[in-house]
Parts: sequence; structure tokens; C-alpha cells
Amino acid sequence: MKDKIDFDYLLQKRIRDILSDEEKTQLLEALNDPANVHKLSRIVEEWYHKELPELFVYDEAKLKEMIRVIVANDAGSMDPFVLKESDQKMETSGIDEDEAKEYMPGGGSKIRFLKAPWIRYAAAAALFIGAGFFYYNIKKDTPGQQATVTAPVLTRDANDVLPGTNKAVLTLSNGEKVELDDKGQQVINDGDLAIRISDGALAYSKTDVVVYNTMTTPKGGQYKLMLPDGTTVWLNASSSITYPTAFPGNTRAVAITGEAYFEVAKNPLKPFTVRTYEDEITVKGTSFNVNSYDDEAGIKTSLLEGLVQVNGMLLTPGNAYMGGKVTRTDVDKDLAWKNGVFNFHQVKLKYAMRQIARWYDVEVKYEGNVDRIELGGEIGRNLTLQQVLNGLQDRDLHFKLEGKTLTVY
Repeated sequence: MKDKIDFDYLLQKRIRDILSDEEKTQLLEALNDPANVHKLSRIVEEWYHKELPELFVYDEAKLKEMIRVIVANDAGSMDPFVLKESDQKMETSGIDEDEAKEYMPGGGSKIRFLKAPWIRYAAAAALFIGAGFFYYNIKKDTPGQQATVTAPVLTRDANDVLPGTNKAVLTLSNGEKVELDDKGQQVINDGDLAIRISDGALAYSKTDVVVYNTMTTPKGGQYKLMLPDGTTVWLNASSSITYPTAFPGNTRAVAITGEAYFEVAKNPLKPFTVRTYEDEITVKGTSFNVNSYDDEAGIKTSLLEGLVQVNGMLLTPGNAYMGGKVTRTDVDKDLAWKNGVFNFHQVKLKYAMRQIARWYDVEVKYEGNVDRIELGGEIGRNLTLQQVLNGLQDRDLHFKLEGKTLTVY
């Protein structure tokens, strides 16, 4: 394993996530070679200089120390967030308050999310050597793809909450409720209608049978739906969609609550309409996101591609409609949930905590005034709650998790 070609080969297999258990061990052993550590450091440097120039300060010495810590631990229990006392000192001394302000310009009390760069090195190395999860969005998914929610490595704290999964409840036309998950394949019958479930997605075939179904995701759930016209819908946690099993006539209409991302099958002769409790969105074939949670400031429709009319106002790609106004928006941020990421760039703490509460099915309480705290950065939705909180925690921001109650103070 001292041969450089072998190390390159193992790295490529790790990137493709096809390493055997034996090869993972070989890769760990290879990282005892300083030349291989240097090679890995160059790869990590390239990633972050390319993807995160505004957040990244490269420090090879910290990367080497991180790899030393990981290699010294059992590969089966690696967790970049579980740090030794010496590593905790390194993390907390990585950036001071004045330096943090350079990363997060603007007014108000802000904290820099995942502020110590070496922690992100750990995530990058863990991606290679088999920790079982990643938590920084290094490579963005292309439109139309949904990030896979993989099983996370549990922290050593027994008081923890697993991330959400692919699960929902389908209410059939006769009122019968069917629980949906991502295990195996099955067929559900609604009268003469056959509905297919496969790997966490529900699909309808073209039919002349017109009845209404409703899919509802709980807190801690998400699900994918393919309508009979070929339109694909992703439902976020604590959301619902009601739809017909066929679209006769010259219209296609559905109703939603919560949040959903649509990739509408093109049919210029049959516009597609999405109704919320307040807005009506009409398209002919496009990709867009609708956030209509009733505990948010208002309904937001964000357009990725195509053209949309919201309450009669035209929306073009990169723009959003909210409260009667059309403004520019960060589409990557609006669609982050679908791509398996929390995007907290310049996000108020309480807005971030509402997302966390839905995904982990917890109740959030506050002690003290946290209204002015603003976050920055991204973190994977495939982590346990404690792992996310470890990334958020700061000297001015603390969390206490007791069962399903999360106190922020």
C-alpha cells in the first residue's frame, strides 16, 4: 500500500463510494504515509478553494493534525464532531470574534457556522475514509436530482435524534390511510386504480379513473411523488398535496400545504396550477419551489427554470414571489432541503430552528434573547440532531436536548 498508484486507486473508489471494508482499512493505513497525507491535503484544498472561497482559510498543519486524530481512532466509530480535549482547544481558538465578522459582514449579532476550518477538513477526509456521512455540501446536485439521505454515524451521546427519512401517509379516495416508506416495492389499490411504490417514491400510471388522493408527510418525513401526467413532486417535512389520479379536460390542478418542489411535465395546452391557502401558481412546464408553511412570514414561490404566474404576476428564473412582490432570490438556498442540505447563509436563528424542528420532529424553546443571532453556512440533513447542534454551538449560543424538547439559550 505504499505505492502511490494504489493510494490513488483507493481514493477514486472512495469518491465513488465502492470501497470494500478491507479497502477502507487499507486506505486508513495508507494515510500513515506523509506523502499520502500531503496528496489528500491538496485535494481538500482544491475542493474548498473552488467551492467556498469566501469561507475557506486553508491550513495544512490543521489538516494533518485532523488526519492524525482520525487515523488514531477506530474507523468504525469515527466522528469529526467528537473531539479530544486538545482538539477542542484547537477548534475554539481557530477564529476570533473580529475575524468572524469578516466572514459574516453586516449588522447584528452573528455567529459563523462551523467556524473552525479544520472541522470541515475532517468532513472531507471522512468522506474519503469511510465515516459513513458527509456534512458539508461540497458538490451540488444537478437540477432534478435529490440527494440521498444515507444512514448517519451516531454520536456517542445517547440523548440524540435521528434525521428524517422517506415516509408519508397516503389517503385514498375512500378515506383509507396507507403508510409509505422507502423499503421495498409494493402496489396499492384504490378501487380499480393501481399505485406503485418503489424505493421511497409513489408513482401513478396514466388512467381515466378520476378520484382524489392526498399525500401527507409528518415532521421528520419527506417523500417523492410522480403524478399521472409525468410531473414530479418532492414534499418536505410536515407538508401535504391533494391531487386527482387523472387530469381530464384542459387543466391540471393540485393543492398543497407546507413545502414542495415541482418539476412540471410540459404541456402548453394544459396549464398546471398549484393552489396554496393564499396563492395560485400557474405554469405550463417548469421547475419551482413553494414554501407555504403557516408559521413562516408568508408564502414564497421560487423559480428555477421556465415561467410561472403567481396571482397573475409573471415570475422568471432566479426570482421569487412573496406577499405580492417579485424579488431576486438565492435558488440554491430555497432548494437546499430537496438536495439534502440545510442552507443557513445569512439566516436568522429562529428561521433555522423551525427547519430543524420539522426535520427532527422536536419542540424548540428559547431562553433569553436570541432574535438578533444570524447564521451562515450549510450542513447536511443526514446528520443526527446532536451533530447539527455541535456545528451550530458557539460561546454565545447553546443547546440543551431533553427527549424531544430542544432548548436554545
